[in-house]
Amino acid sequence: MKRGFFLRSAFLATVLVVTLSLTAFGFKWPWESDDKGEVGITDTEIVIGSHQDLSGPIAGWGVQTKMGLELKVKEINDAGGIHGRKIRLVVEDNAYNPAQAITVTNKMINKDKVFMLIGNMGSPTAGATKPIISKKKIPQMFPLTAASLFFEPYDRYSFGGFVPYYDQARVLTKFFVEERGKKRVGIMYQDDEMGGIMKKGVEDQLATYGMELVAAESYKRGATVFSTQMAKLKKVEADLVVTATVIRETVGALAEAKKLQWDVDMCGMSPAYTGYIPYLTGKAGFSADGYYAAGQSPYIYPDHENPRAREFYKNYKKMFGKAPDLPSTAGYAAIDVFERVAKAVGRDLTREKFIDQLETWREVPDEIFDGSPFTFSPTNHQGADQATIFEIKNNKWVKVKGPLSYKK
Repeated sequence: MKRGFFLRSAFLATVLVVTLSLTAFGFKWPWESDDKGEVGITDTEIVIGSHQDLSGPIAGWGVQTKMGLELKVKEINDAGGIHGRKIRLVVEDNAYNPAQAITVTNKMINKDKVFMLIGNMGSPTAGATKPIISKKKIPQMFPLTAASLFFEPYDRYSFGGFVPYYDQARVLTKFFVEERGKKRVGIMYQDDEMGGIMKKGVEDQLATYGMELVAAESYKRGATVFSTQMAKLKKVEADLVVTATVIRETVGALAEAKKLQWDVDMCGMSPAYTGYIPYLTGKAGFSADGYYAAGQSPYIYPDHENPRAREFYKNYKKMFGKAPDLPSTAGYAAIDVFERVAKAVGRDLTREKFIDQLETWREVPDEIFDGSPFTFSPTNHQGADQATIFEIKNNKWVKVKGPLSYKK
């Protein structure tokens, strides 16, 4: 019995010595990873998370964003991944509910062990999860909102990506005053934080010319009648009506202008820069042609001038059986940026190295959709401050000019 004990002990000691010797010379067993324990990174994959509205009031946008994310991930993986690693995409439904967004974010962090989060949908939902993600020192990039809370105050782990409403308003105002000669600018705005920020942008830009709004007519969120506001704006003879509105309210304002037989230039910002505007006005029996909006990137049609955009359109339609919309391009572009940064970092990808690399970007162009360039630094994570002016012509959004900055 003692002899057996000593033989087992000798065997285990030999195994230990051999193992330590092999380890000292850098040998790794097949099941060991080359990585140093970075969360969300293995030898073969990178785990990325995103929460979208897939069942709530803006599910149309969330589903399209998810499709854009999925298409770009598939293309990367089909091409061999990033330095040999495939992307595993985890998309959860936030239902446009902050409490649910928090629940699914904690699940992605604690169970799925995501490397980072990309393209989270909505100001209230992405806003609710931002402090949780940042506290864990997990990068979060390009939430689908133009709210400034994702880059002000500065947060090392949070990167914006969309031109803020304030900047959009100033760009629009500058364009119409300087290039279209507008002298009497009025505004119809939603009486909330979004509308207030847009209104301030218009006012601040007008102040640089020694001008003021000739009228500022507000409405409560959820309103469906805008006859009073538009009648007052016509009465003061506004030659430009800025609509700080979303979809339904924009259509309502355009309808009222038609009823008043008022041929006035009207423009809005990114919440109104959507294919729903020409679609819904068409259903209502009139055209939205001549309506302008500030946006970040051109609408993607089959005849887009950029061959990469045309390829995106073709591949998206083949994969999902429908044409892409702007949220689709936002999701696709977000993963494209991730790929470019991760490739630049190299095989030794970590969260901190990813952030350091992204902070070196200066005026980096959108190479696919011809949208606003991105700039990041160790003190500024806003990302984009240039907007493009678009106009509806023949029921399609057409680029007028841009990208433009009110600062230049």
